[in-house]
Amino acid sequence: MSTNNVIAEPPANHNMSAIGIILISVAAGSIGQLVVKQAMNGIGKVDLSVDTLTKMATSPVLWVGLVIYGLSALFWLLALMRADLSFAYPFLSLTYIAVLIGGATLLHEQIRAGRLVGFVIIIIGLLVIARSEARSTEGTAPPP
Repeated sequence: MSTNNVIAEPPANHNMSAIGIILISVAAGSIGQLVVKQAMNGIGKVDLSVDTLTKMATSPVLWVGLVIYGLSALFWLLALMRADLSFAYPFLSLTYIAVLIGGATLLHEQIRAGRLVGFVIIIIGLLVIARSEARSTEGTAPPP
């Protein structure tokens, strides 16, 4: 059996070391979504017409939002190289929270009680995941 096909075991704290990259991806994704929404608000009524597609294709704000969102995807790929998907994926729910807050403050969207309850549930879930990961890596030596 060739050892070239064997994947090295990641260090015990590999998930925690990826949190920074995960959070950059989340932040960029959230900002990208807010910028795209602002651009689409500026375009007005959207229908499947040449005029609408031209407005979208020539909107600098829309392109900025799409580039930011694309950078988010690149950071997400980097995060997946370092962390377990089952650890990283729940952090994407932070995008919902950031967009909820950004939508309310920047786009003047209304936040109703149900959204606030969801916000609290997401935060609690992320705290449970982060704490369980921190506890599972306690006592393990850092990688050389």
